[in-house]
Amino acid sequence: MVGTQQKAPSEAQIREQVQSAVQQAVQAARDAQAQAQQAGGAAPQASGAPTAPVALPPVPDGGGRVIIDRQGDRTVITSAALPPDVMPLATMAQETALGLMGLIAAMVILGPIVRMIARRSDRRTEIKAAGEHSQILQQQILQLQQSVDAMSLEVERISEAQRFQTKLLSEGRREG
Repeated sequence: MVGTQQKAPSEAQIREQVQSAVQQAVQAARDAQAQAQQAGGAAPQASGAPTAPVALPPVPDGGGRVIIDRQGDRTVITSAALPPDVMPLATMAQETALGLMGLIAAMVILGPIVRMIARRSDRRTEIKAAGEHSQILQQQILQLQQSVDAMSLEVERISEAQRFQTKLLSEGRREG
């Protein structure tokens, strides 16, 4: 089992493989240019430029591999400079970013609705509290009204007594 597991190539090994593949492609392009000039006297091209576009197959899902494919006089190089461990991390980062965007969207959409419901419930408690306070105020006003009525009765009795005393004093002076 231990011998069947493959060890991932290091970054330095990948870099060396890519450099050697690029050097081979550049050399193949120069050779093709030289052959084209000898064969048909074609217009000179810039040095290092390949005669035909290089077709790259899709990058593998796992990443971190270099594929060199020689098809006759053409060399096709496919490389993904990412180590295989980076691809799961990139997927997790993408999922996290999408989750955060969803959370922000939910906060923007649902936030005002929740605030509206909270304010409405606060107003209901204020109305209930005001209703309780109004009952207390009504009781106090009723008690105050009863007190004022009692005081007016007493003031009326006092004024009646003063009139009576004034009448007695005025009659006493007339007799005397």
